[in-house]
Amino acid sequence: MKNTLYIVGVVIVLIAVLGILLTMSGGQQQTTTAPPAGTQTTQPATTTKVFKLGALLPLTGGFSSYAKLAQCAAELALDELNSEYASKGYKFELYVEDTQLDPNVAAQKLQSLYARGVRAVHAGLTSREASGEKPFADQNHIILFSAWSTSSLLALPNDWLYRIVGTDAKQIRAIGAVLKELGVKKVALVYRKDAYGEGLYLELQKEAERRGFKLVSVAAYDPDPKAFPQAAPEAVKKISSEVKDLVGPDFALVIVSFEDDGSVVLNAIGQDPVLSKARLIGTEGMAYSPILLQEGGNVMANGKIIGTANWALATTPEYQQFAQKFRAKCGAEPITPAPQSYDIIKMLGEIMATIGTDDPDKVRATLEQWGKEGRYKGATGTVLLDENGDRANPSFILWGVTVKNGKPQYIDIGFYNYDKDTIEFTQEGKQYFYG
Repeated sequence: MKNTLYIVGVVIVLIAVLGILLTMSGGQQQTTTAPPAGTQTTQPATTTKVFKLGALLPLTGGFSSYAKLAQCAAELALDELNSEYASKGYKFELYVEDTQLDPNVAAQKLQSLYARGVRAVHAGLTSREASGEKPFADQNHIILFSAWSTSSLLALPNDWLYRIVGTDAKQIRAIGAVLKELGVKKVALVYRKDAYGEGLYLELQKEAERRGFKLVSVAAYDPDPKAFPQAAPEAVKKISSEVKDLVGPDFALVIVSFEDDGSVVLNAIGQDPVLSKARLIGTEGMAYSPILLQEGGNVMANGKIIGTANWALATTPEYQQFAQKFRAKCGAEPITPAPQSYDIIKMLGEIMATIGTDDPDKVRATLEQWGKEGRYKGATGTVLLDENGDRANPSFILWGVTVKNGKPQYIDIGFYNYDKDTIEFTQEGKQYFYG
């Protein structure tokens, strides 16, 4: 009984002490103060919504130098998206996979991205990769947006492949304008036998009828790395035997290649007694390649090569701002496909931030709407997409190779205006073109 009274007394004392403490503090730990009516308070975001983006790039293989530029440009766009939309509680993540320039590997890497929850992807740079990725993307509703796939064979409505560049049908118009301006009437073609090469061959046949020149010789080669070291020289040899009496001022050889196989093609041309005297016409897959300049620069300069490439007009404020940031981050010049890759990631990210979701069906519907209306304007200008999801308003640069101080280097010859079907030369380019 005594112990019980003692315990009760202790409890009473503790309650009294607690009451004194609460009185001294005013009980503030139990109260909240509401802000005055009409005022706003900024609270840090308690949750972060993550938007996932993918990039399938040939970081090894015949397009690696271009792919590394594309990757850095995509990372630049990601940096900007995270900076611009962090206040909304949005975070963007980029998952990069190496396609090795192989359509089968590209398909496998796309499936890997899909398993990680990625539903919007910077597609492989080339039509070769895109053709491997496309079936799985169409089946599983994955947006593929390519920076450099141009094959007309992939220009299909209602699919999941979009391209921020014009198709080969548009590039061939630029090549046709070059051939017409040069007075070329006889054309030979050596090309890699894949979706890119076959698409250009198909369009060149149509352009021959439209422009009035004749395809006098055509040879294709297997672009597989195990095959082209032998197959490409054999294709060059075949053409040489068929045009040995035709090479002259009204003859030109069109080359459709990438980097590794292009080096072999150029080397074979340089050693050939017939084609080493021919005027050369290059295509987008060769444009401004440092590897081709190193390994085949003298051959291109000797053939006074004129090439085409989907390009970004360097005179716009948007391009100049991008170029400055790209040089600072990447330590390189922002040649194609860097501006295109930047715009792909930036455009997809801005769409997700605008509609508040990365649901592929909703992102795709908004991409098509923006493509029709020209809602996005970036490093490559205003992006307009046609009924097949391809660039409706491409710009093309003409490039060449000349030797200065004993070393071959690229030069800008001019621009091809697709709408007017005309060529506008730079001062140096005009002399190169006609000289």
